[in-house]
Amino acid sequence: MHPRTDLALLAESLAHLSKTPYFNRAIEKHAYALIDVIKHALTSSPPYDDEILRSFADKVWTCHRYLQGSTTKEAPYEIEYCMRHAISDWLTDPCLVTTALTDKKDFHLKPGDPWDFVAKTMDRYTGQLPQEKLIFIGVPRIYKHMPLFCAALYHELGHFVDLARNVTDVTFLTHPVHGVSDGVQEVLQNHRREHFADLFAACYVGSAIVDSIHAINPHADHSNTHPATATRIEVIRSFLAGEDFDELSMYQGALQKLGLPRLEQRYAVPAIETAFDDIRPYTVADTPELHGMMAAGWSYLGKVKSGDGPQWAADANQLDVVRIVNDLTEKSIRNASIRSLWNEVPQ
Repeated sequence: MHPRTDLALLAESLAHLSKTPYFNRAIEKHAYALIDVIKHALTSSPPYDDEILRSFADKVWTCHRYLQGSTTKEAPYEIEYCMRHAISDWLTDPCLVTTALTDKKDFHLKPGDPWDFVAKTMDRYTGQLPQEKLIFIGVPRIYKHMPLFCAALYHELGHFVDLARNVTDVTFLTHPVHGVSDGVQEVLQNHRREHFADLFAACYVGSAIVDSIHAINPHADHSNTHPATATRIEVIRSFLAGEDFDELSMYQGALQKLGLPRLEQRYAVPAIETAFDDIRPYTVADTPELHGMMAAGWSYLGKVKSGDGPQWAADANQLDVVRIVNDLTEKSIRNASIRSLWNEVPQ
């Protein structure tokens, strides 16, 4: 389709979305800003080149997908809430998290850059652009109410921070590898990125990232893109045990050079057993416990599956157990977010 037609249709759809009640009103601001830039792009004289409009339309398509996802009742608000807390530890710029549900087993977390493109390419636009950076999260649709299965997003956030701040690239300056082919260098880079993302996730969800990796592909061998699952889990467990090892020192050195935080424990595992045994949400005390709900939930789920759980689990099938534990975890996080919003209201 011609980019002008696409942009007109996208503006129409965004206008419709802007009338939808938003939980986060900042999203509405981005929708209105996109509509305004589209109007400028379609009416500007002299007109912008079609290639510029086509590139802009591609970016608006992507934004539309995630902005639309964040307006539905299906949006996994609880995992967004956890992600926002973790993102704020690493990125100083204001960020807005938006989520789209995917129809594949696809977790991702990536930047959205429409405003940077507009500022650099559509130089005749004089309106004010939003200051927040858009961050797009993808969650498999069938996991939308399964926050424990979304612990993998902390791993994806690790990749996001790595690529945004070039952490792995810096490790090749501090710990270069000599005398290898470009192909081997690429494999080493891929593996370092995976180990960094694993360690990053472990800072927030502890042993839950081991459970997630094992659940996704427990017997994966070494490949060009990923270390073997057994190797990844060994590195994570060494970190969680408080051990010092060369690879961890390498990442810590790179983070220090970049002025970023250290890889260190940022969670506290809450004692959820009493509440969950009684089929009640747990009252999350603080941000470390918020992240720690992932490790606590996976541990509780494992205990129940082993037959060492409460009476309510004895009569339930495995899928019902999984749903109930995830539901209790989701409600615990949701209640924490509501209390936080309430405390922010001026008294």
